[in-house]
Amino acid sequence: MEHRDPNIDAKGMLFGRWCIREGVWAITNRWQNFMYLLIGEQRALLIDTGYGEGNLRAVVEGITDKPVTVINTHGHFDHTGGNGWWPRALMARPSAATCRIAFSEEQCRWRDAKPYPDYEIEYVKEGDRIDLGGRQVEVLEIPAHHEGSIALLDRTDRLLFTGDELESGQVLLFVRASGLPIAQVAAAHRANMEKLRARRADYDYLCPAHNGCMLQPDRYLEDFIALDTALAEGRAEAAPTTAGFGFAPEWGEQDTFSAFRPLVRAQAGLASIIYTP
Repeated sequence: MEHRDPNIDAKGMLFGRWCIREGVWAITNRWQNFMYLLIGEQRALLIDTGYGEGNLRAVVEGITDKPVTVINTHGHFDHTGGNGWWPRALMARPSAATCRIAFSEEQCRWRDAKPYPDYEIEYVKEGDRIDLGGRQVEVLEIPAHHEGSIALLDRTDRLLFTGDELESGQVLLFVRASGLPIAQVAAAHRANMEKLRARRADYDYLCPAHNGCMLQPDRYLEDFIALDTALAEGRAEAAPTTAGFGFAPEWGEQDTFSAFRPLVRAQAGLASIIYTP
């Protein structure tokens, strides 16, 4: 069955959306990605753009008619694939090295068909503030899952957007451009969690890019710090399988993570990390 709307196929709608607070929207796709649209008095900020399937711009313009600025929490293609719907995207400098690298031939076709496949990149860094008019968003650098990871602090609605560096399902500490021992990556991740804990008075909820949003910060931060410490000290115990919400117990020979195997899951309370030993 064919559909005229590029955001509808035989399985239904490609995107879902809901209003978290006035001027704060979550947009999700069928790949367990969460994107967020923050609307100020003068313009809007779109946090991440998914894999590039469908017409994300039409979804965004169905919510707001204000000019939209795109910003990426990091440079993996499941967060940057839809950037080409707009002429410019903001990101940390290390994200530029990977932001256009698709994970499949189909995603390459989605990327190349966009109006702006060679979109301009503008770099952001620690402490930068984006003024949307009545809503300010601050950039915090937290690289571990990806060398270019940033968190975005909505100081108006007291929300912290953490990308893939903190979520309820699992944090992947092996999909980096440069391979490092897990103890070193875990130590970096712990320092980032401690950094976010030090800013705890500035936000009420965490909004990750996968597996659920509006997380209670204290339990997740403390559990990830504990798990990072165990990994850094070499005393974390492996779970029986890597199975988790949105993560398979086993992967085929030709899959997204085949080059990184073997993979191990470690857990502590609400925190879960997958890594290569």
